Amino acid sequence: MAGDGTLIGLIGAADNFAEPTPFINRRETILGLCITFMVLSWIFVGLRLSVRLFWVKAPGWDDLFVVLSLLTMSVGLGSICVATKYGLGHHLLHLDFDLASAFLHSFYVFNGSYAMSTALIKISLLLQYMRVYERGTRLYNLCRRFIVIIALWGAAYSVIAWVPCVPVSDYWTVLYGQDISGLRCYGYGSQSVREFKAVYESHAAVNMVLDLVVMALAVPMYFEPGATGRTRLGLVGILTMGSIVNIFSIWRFAATVKTGAATYPTFDPTWYGPSPIVMAGLETASACICASIPVFWAPLLASASHLLGQIFVTKEVHVTTQHFDSSEAVNVVEMRGAPRGYNEDNEKCVVRSASRLDWVSTEDGLQQSCDPWSK
Repeated sequence: MAGDGTLIGLIGAADNFAEPTPFINRRETILGLCITFMVLSWIFVGLRLSVRLFWVKAPGWDDLFVVLSLLTMSVGLGSICVATKYGLGHHLLHLDFDLASAFLHSFYVFNGSYAMSTALIKISLLLQYMRVYERGTRLYNLCRRFIVIIALWGAAYSVIAWVPCVPVSDYWTVLYGQDISGLRCYGYGSQSVREFKAVYESHAAVNMVLDLVVMALAVPMYFEPGATGRTRLGLVGILTMGSIVNIFSIWRFAATVKTGAATYPTFDPTWYGPSPIVMAGLETASACICASIPVFWAPLLASASHLLGQIFVTKEVHVTTQHFDSSEAVNVVEMRGAPRGYNEDNEKCVVRSASRLDWVSTEDGLQQSCDPWSK
């Protein structure tokens, strides 16, 4: 069947058993990366939500989409971890039918979750930008247009991923050695090598381009006239994290093209799949982290500065002796150098913190005055 243009015909088309085991194929590597990034993304998104819901009390649509992306991303990463029990990282020909079927079932869940999560997190980031850019401006309208484009792109590939065959169960039950003439599969479930490669490579390519566009739309914030040094420093951190996201998406695209979506030199998805699969999971987890940083870092930094100021910044006491006609000396205590956030009468005053947030310091703590990210 080799050379007939089908995936089944490519199974065993070349002997790749002598290839050294890549580091990314090891079960401990896959579990370590996936679990670590999943935990970090939950921590960062949790900090984001705590600020939006309980601190500034201004949740938005971007928060909803980042939560949806976090949930679908977690399902995907969990599926990758489960797939390591069913042959991920090993050669397909070394698996029996039950193991191969279980692997495809796990991969099916991951693939559908990833198609959703990668679109949801991009929409969340663009909605977040729209809270900063003024309504009606060119950048604001660009964000709106790309939200529509990404929504349509994500919906199309999600349908293809969740319904690759009719019935869906054919995706993970029809394997080599079975009759495929009656299959009703397409896209991710297609048995045609050309169609199979096209759907994976096209999604990886478009995803990579959209990641670059979303990161580029954040750059103009750095050059805004009113941006402070701390704001720019924060944006450098955001763009750095965005660059990491893009590295993962570029890596995934390169790995997908290099092996022809696990079809070259032979169809061996459990052997050639770990690199693009893990990179896809880490990409969405990193994007969730990147989307959360600008929301919580400035309030936490301002709060930490205020707390440290209370602990380490003491009042300067200057004692003088003033003589009166009665020749009676009294000690006058002059309070100077009040803690940051207070004037010398201990009245509240506005403190400019990072990320274009204005905070008001009071004796009760920090309260928000103006938050363009939360308006």
